[in-house]
Amino acid sequence: MYDRVPPPEPEARQDDYITGRPWGSWHGHARNAPREYPYIEHQPALGGWWQGPVLLRNFKPNLYFTRPHDGKRTGGFGRLKDALTGEGPDVFVTISGDKRTLMRDRPQKWQWSEWGLTPQEDRERRAYDKDLRWQDREPIIETPWAQRSGRHKYNFRTRRFEHPRWSWWTDPDKVWRDATWAPGAKRRDMRPLNKRDIYGEWESRVPWQAGFWCGGRPRIN
Repeated sequence: MYDRVPPPEPEARQDDYITGRPWGSWHGHARNAPREYPYIEHQPALGGWWQGPVLLRNFKPNLYFTRPHDGKRTGGFGRLKDALTGEGPDVFVTISGDKRTLMRDRPQKWQWSEWGLTPQEDRERRAYDKDLRWQDREPIIETPWAQRSGRHKYNFRTRRFEHPRWSWWTDPDKVWRDATWAPGAKRRDMRPLNKRDIYGEWESRVPWQAGFWCGGRPRIN
């Protein structure tokens, strides 16, 4: 039996119904899709896979091989070079119970790089990410055949997982915990547009005036 779907409303107004706020939010994009069943999610606190309030017994999630990229060698041939030289991120097995959340189930950069979130980033996620799930906060499970423990961090400068050493704190430029590159950056390019030091602080060579140009940043020589 089908029920008639009400006209689409802005997302913020739908939030008003849930939170019980007395005023209406007349802004935001309208959702033009009807209601759907809740996502199938793993609940570490309750155990098992759940779809809303229903525990799915004998449920078997799907497994996917995932290899993230750090912004360099993003093409197929470049990814093959990484596999042959041992550079770039590792291969991970993604456990997903719902195809609708497959992209979100894949390891995020702060997860696969083993750097984690800063306290401020963690607070912002819990406060503003309306789609945050318990399984998003689960750590990556290390496998014994990977021969690498969580003590190794991904160095975006050398493009390898390395064990933290004292020189990282005495010379912060020896390690980058994140970096963004210009499109088509080569492997020998060691000047990213933005880089992040071991303390989580960003440094950028994008001109501060870039925000005043509509449609993109000016060319950087």
